[in-house]
Amino acid sequence: MRLAPYFQTLRAMVGRPRVISLAGLIALFLACTYVYILLSLVWADTSDRLVSWTVTLTPSAEVQATPTPSPTATRIATPSGPTATPTVTPTYTPISYTPTPAFLVYVVEAGETLSGIARRYNTTVGAIMELNSLSADLLSIGQELHIPGRRPAATPTPTSTATTTPPVSSSTPTETPTLISLPPTATRQPTTPPLGASPSGEPLVAAFYYAWFGLDQWAPDKVPDMPAVPYASRDRNTIIRHVEQAQRANIDALAVAWYGPKVRNNQTETNLRTMLEVAGDRGFRATVYFETRSPFFNGQADVAGALRHLIDNHGAHPAFLRYRGKPLIFFWAVRDVFTTQGQSAIDAWASIRQQVDPDHKTLWIADGADIDFLRVFDGHHLYNITWNPPANVHSTLTTWGNKVRDYSARHGTPKLWVATVMPGYNDLYIQGRSNRFAHDRRNGAYYRETWQAAMDSAPDVVVITSFNEWLEGTQIEPSVSYGELYLKLTSEFSAAFKASRR
Repeated sequence: MRLAPYFQTLRAMVGRPRVISLAGLIALFLACTYVYILLSLVWADTSDRLVSWTVTLTPSAEVQATPTPSPTATRIATPSGPTATPTVTPTYTPISYTPTPAFLVYVVEAGETLSGIARRYNTTVGAIMELNSLSADLLSIGQELHIPGRRPAATPTPTSTATTTPPVSSSTPTETPTLISLPPTATRQPTTPPLGASPSGEPLVAAFYYAWFGLDQWAPDKVPDMPAVPYASRDRNTIIRHVEQAQRANIDALAVAWYGPKVRNNQTETNLRTMLEVAGDRGFRATVYFETRSPFFNGQADVAGALRHLIDNHGAHPAFLRYRGKPLIFFWAVRDVFTTQGQSAIDAWASIRQQVDPDHKTLWIADGADIDFLRVFDGHHLYNITWNPPANVHSTLTTWGNKVRDYSARHGTPKLWVATVMPGYNDLYIQGRSNRFAHDRRNGAYYRETWQAAMDSAPDVVVITSFNEWLEGTQIEPSVSYGELYLKLTSEFSAAFKASRR
């Protein structure tokens, strides 16, 4: 078959220029197809890398706790009682353990500088500038600043008698709280309350309470769990709800962390006033956890002035906590008190007490790892009994209870032993804190363990760390993860403790 006539006809119909144009179009089509395929492959690879980077580029942290849950899950808690295991579906995984918790809104006053404010609150200029998105360190009168972080937790050094144990397993307990007879090493030396005192040494359960939170605190990268109802501490209805929850849990008093009587930039004072009003209306009681190194104290004179105001004003309120007829005040980190040249911390407190309460008409309960402060104070407690590495809480509390009783016997003066209970611990979210760690709650098992250890140590008073210290993960306040589990456990154990003392 001859093909030449067909090619001639085709050439006549199309012409050479069009042949070239068609070839160009075909080449362009092939090039576009190649680019499309290439871009598809690059996008798929980039997506995979983005997913990988979201995980692998997260700043690392030393976590001594159970594995962190998936970031895409949601928390739904359905507790059915203190001995039941709550249905817990984790809600988030922090991608960074260095958030900026803001517990205070600070209003700049005349003559103040950013460096001065940073020194007052034990933070840095850079941290304040970053939190407030400041491009320069210039301030104006009346400007509002968020202040990051808060004071570090006081962690007593375990004594040689408090044997360490490996971390406990995360198995879920189902046992109900039971009373165990006191060990032979916990020997109570009863004290005699003064005549006319009311109440006369009845069993007492208190909880440390923090009233400096704002609505901006509640975010997954700032706290290890969320309150069931997010709140601002200054809201009166929030304080009413907390008082009612404490009463339901068989708690006798909330000890409000207090920075002193100054009102400006200090919501702990205004919130304490509200707490006392609410407590008075509901037959409840409140006291103070005196913050020894408040940012508003610049020396011993400020400490003495604050205590004088506290005793003369708040201490006279009908709802202020009294034990054996005297107002009872907790003191945090007594070793950190301001001292003068050559003066010991104990002598500093002796001087302060001589100025504000020489006749010991109030009861002062010291925190810390030095029992010798009982020379000035009327009782002793440990704010934190959850250490890293973990210690045997039963041995720890029994040892310290006996230390207080031994001191009383040696000096012929009765001192109060206040035993601490805790639901767990997690300070991994606090920016800038060294040696952060977490201690698993084990769905209430650790709380049961500390309660039993506290009761076995034969205390005069039990204190809970804490009602709502969310930044350190010690709260028993109703939460997204556990509902009211810890309030119910508190009610059971508080009743058991009080029954054992009657």
